[in-house]
Amino acid sequence: MKVNLENFKSYSINAIVILFSVILSFYIDGRRELNEKNINKNKLINDLINTINEDINQIDYIKSQVSESVKNFNIILNDIDSKNQNISKAEILEKLVGDNVGISFFPQEGIFNQLIATGSFELIEKNELKSLLLEIYNHQNNRNYATSYQIDLFQIKFSESIYNNFRVNSEYNYKEGEIYGKPVVKSFSFNENYYYSNEFYGLLAEGKVNGNNYLRLIDNIRENYVQAKIYAEYEINN
Repeated sequence: MKVNLENFKSYSINAIVILFSVILSFYIDGRRELNEKNINKNKLINDLINTINEDINQIDYIKSQVSESVKNFNIILNDIDSKNQNISKAEILEKLVGDNVGISFFPQEGIFNQLIATGSFELIEKNELKSLLLEIYNHQNNRNYATSYQIDLFQIKFSESIYNNFRVNSEYNYKEGEIYGKPVVKSFSFNENYYYSNEFYGLLAEGKVNGNNYLRLIDNIRENYVQAKIYAEYEINN
């Protein structure tokens, strides 16, 4: 019996050692896997910061173009109110043809999608960053696409009204502008009846409202991008 008891103790100790070794091995593998996932998460977040910077630059360019269009709508509305006392007809057509409130912001979603697909998103420690990224790439993205679509429809209608009523012959300078080129008016026939019509005045007013609404939206998006960048930098540096 004594020998059997000693054998039992020996087997028990060996079993405990083996069990501990297995558990330790799983723990080490788990820690190594988690560490690799965190390294990958931080790499993706660093890539996200780079795309945020690029998107902010894109937003700033779009803001400058839409703001210029809104400014031109105001100038022409004031000119109509003053019975064409402010600017020449050639300048009016240059502004009308060059205006584009339909220039849209297209966010880069690839890195965010990778964070989700690889499970890295769940490893983000700062809840404020996760909430803000979900706001940017879901709710605000949907609002941006919906608003852009409506403005694109307006821009098509507006451009048709210009070319159909003022008989504009223009060429396109593809080298000007960071995203789109710039149309240059070669000749036109100024339609004063249409210029002073309620229909045209309404289109200008609608364009002004659309432009201001879009400026407000991309301003909000930009603010969230800036805050997300701050959170992201904190996430990988702490």
